[in-house]
Amino acid sequence: MTTTTPQTTSFNSEISSDADCQLTIPDYSVLRQQNIDKINGYYTNLLDTYTQNYSDFSKQNASSNINDRTYASTTLKPKVADSNTQIINLSQTMINSVNQDADLINEQKDTLSKKMLQIDSILANIKILKDKDNEMTILNNARNDSLNSTKLSTESIQFTTYIYIGICILLVIIIIGLIIYLVYSNYSTKSANNNIYKNIAVNNKQ
Repeated sequence: MTTTTPQTTSFNSEISSDADCQLTIPDYSVLRQQNIDKINGYYTNLLDTYTQNYSDFSKQNASSNINDRTYASTTLKPKVADSNTQIINLSQTMINSVNQDADLINEQKDTLSKKMLQIDSILANIKILKDKDNEMTILNNARNDSLNSTKLSTESIQFTTYIYIGICILLVIIIIGLIIYLVYSNYSTKSANNNIYKNIAVNNKQ
C-alpha cells in the first residue's frame, strides 16, 4: 500500500520565506493568518497521512498472515514513524514561527514607542515655538503701540509748539505795532504842540 508523504523541506522553506516577508511587510495580522492557513493545511494533510498509515499498520500488524505482518513491520511502521517525526518537526516549526512573529511584533512595538517619544518631543518643541511666537507677537504689538503712542505724543507736542510759536509771533507783532503806534502818537503830539507854540508866537508878534 503506497501513500504520498509530504516533505518538511518545502514547508520549512515556505515558513522561512514568510518570515522574510514579515521583515518588510508591517501588516503582521495578515501574514499571521496566512501562516496559520498554510500550517493548518499542511498539518491536516500530514495528520491524514499519519492516521491512514497508522490504521494500515494496525490492521496489517494484527493480521494472521505473516506477509501482512512483515509488510506492516518493514514498510508501514517506518512511514508511521516518519509521519510522527514530521508532526513533531511541524510543532517545533510552529513554535519557532510564533516566537519569530512575537519577536517581530515586540520589535515593531519598541520602534513604535520610540517614534511616539519622538513625536511627543516634536509636539513639545512645536508648543514651545508657538509660545515663543505668541510672546514675540505680544512684544511686537506692545512695541508698535508704544511707537504709535510716541508718534501721537510727538505730533501733539509739535502741534502745541507751533501754536505757542504762532502766539509768540502774534504777540511780538502786536508789541511792535504798539511801539510804532506809541512812537507815532508821541511824534504827532509834539508836532501839534510845536504848531500851537508857533501860532502863539506869531500872534504875539503881531
